[in-house]
Amino acid sequence: MRVPPRLAAAVDVVDPAPDARVLEVGCGRGVAAVLLVDRLPRGRYTGLDRSATATAATAARLAGRGTVHTTALAAFRPAPGTVDLALAINVNVFWTGAARAELAVLATALDAGGVLHLVYGSDGAAPRGDVADRLRDHLTAGGFAPTVTTPTRRGVRLLHVRAALGGGGPVRTPRSPG
Repeated sequence: MRVPPRLAAAVDVVDPAPDARVLEVGCGRGVAAVLLVDRLPRGRYTGLDRSATATAATAARLAGRGTVHTTALAAFRPAPGTVDLALAINVNVFWTGAARAELAVLATALDAGGVLHLVYGSDGAAPRGDVADRLRDHLTAGGFAPTVTTPTRRGVRLLHVRAALGGGGPVRTPRSPG
């Protein structure tokens, strides 16, 4: 399996604990999922993607070592406090709009002390500078306390936003389905 440097770099930056309960938003075809699961000998992996083709590829790559759901994050209904670490790599919904519903789902899913990691980067150019301000504003409004860094890993410059609950803004709970 060819691993794009940006995905390996993102997983390196996040560096989940061996027993972490990880939720990956926008798991795509499962390349980062395999890297994550390899770091979780006692943990648990759950991946989400809107594409059935992508989730089928992820499930095949994981071969039973994780759970994959075909759904948008806003429609996902996790049990409260069941995630230690949520990760989204190059997922646009968090910076292109307020992502209120998506952040509410993550606020529900994250356990006390859980962390959301938003990572942006490409195998070529550096991340766009305006994205950090938008992410910071959206996360703060969603009740998260974001910290923004621009680390370089494996030769890839990343925009990494680490956000814990407790940013002082309103935490919105997801609506009941129906």
